[in-house]
Amino acid sequence: MKNYFYALILFISIYANAQTTVGLYVNDFKNILGNTTAETELLNYVQTNGFNYLILYNLTYIHNNIFSVDNITTSLPLANFINTAKTSYGINQVAVVGEKNSSFDKIKIYNSFYPAEPNKRFDVFNLEFEFWNSNLTDPGEYYCTTYLIPNGLPCTNAGAFDFYDDQLALMKVYGDANNIISETYIGSPTAAQSDVITQNTHRVLVHYYRTSDVYGSGDSIYQYNSHRIEDLATNNNVIIMPIFSGQPAHMYTWLLSNPLTQAYDTFINGTNGYDDQTGDWKDNVTFDGYTWYRYTTLLEISNTLDITTNAIEEKCVFYNQETKTITLKNFNSYNHVAVYNCNGALISSFNPRQELLLNTFETGIYIISVHTKNDVFTQQISIQ
Repeated sequence: MKNYFYALILFISIYANAQTTVGLYVNDFKNILGNTTAETELLNYVQTNGFNYLILYNLTYIHNNIFSVDNITTSLPLANFINTAKTSYGINQVAVVGEKNSSFDKIKIYNSFYPAEPNKRFDVFNLEFEFWNSNLTDPGEYYCTTYLIPNGLPCTNAGAFDFYDDQLALMKVYGDANNIISETYIGSPTAAQSDVITQNTHRVLVHYYRTSDVYGSGDSIYQYNSHRIEDLATNNNVIIMPIFSGQPAHMYTWLLSNPLTQAYDTFINGTNGYDDQTGDWKDNVTFDGYTWYRYTTLLEISNTLDITTNAIEEKCVFYNQETKTITLKNFNSYNHVAVYNCNGALISSFNPRQELLLNTFETGIYIISVHTKNDVFTQQISIQ
């Protein structure tokens, strides 16, 4: 009964805030933490781009090589970073990534230092173990020698899944008892494996590593191995977040002319996207938001756009609060104009014209995104 109570509280805590979760995988964190300039650059980037969830790598490296995470004095840089992110930059959740349940042991001790200070604590334990990846599970490969053979398991996808599932189950038990969200990332599980996964974790991140938000047919990115969502939801309630990637092999080029928010909007609302699907399985699915991989690449794209947007005049969007009208300077040079709310949801899209009337929009903060053939310009406005 006690575990059920904590599980219920955890479920409520995930949904207490209706704000869409927008996550960012932060690689190279070992070179960011403790560097004031690098920390500020990261936090400014996430605030500017609407991220409210950080997924941090390198905590094991930091513990082993930089400072002890399980010491309240030496780990102050970590506590200060998380506190600043949550109190000043709009971050709601912070996760730590690990390959096994024991990866989180030092973080459990760290969290125990701040029982009454949630703004300094980790909220999510994220298991990243690619059991489906033969390049990691085959004889002689990393998972085989590091995890499978030492635990008497065969160096196969099935053996890797057995190890993974054991770790996942332990994480969920701990999470239920300690108000920690257990989370995992998946690529290509079988239907049977998907059913087991949803029983043993709170939230599943599913990768959608494509080069565009649509196929050549115009179909939504949702159609990429779309059976995975149905497999996860067939028998169990499941909380899902898609992962999009800005890596050069994926959406790097696409992001040079499209906003970060568009991929998720197309995933949900595009042609043959999630909203177009039917079936009883949909009753079991809740989308909590989406995530992007990974920080250093996305920052590179952002810096590239900062340079190329010089081709657009420094200020091309002029908003009149009294008439609720946007005036576009040199509108004939633009391809299209999009309006997003503060949660990153696409509200409206326009063919460029000199004036756009927004008098039907609700009070709030909006992002105006102006696109040319090669460039993107964004500006925040407040409708009162």
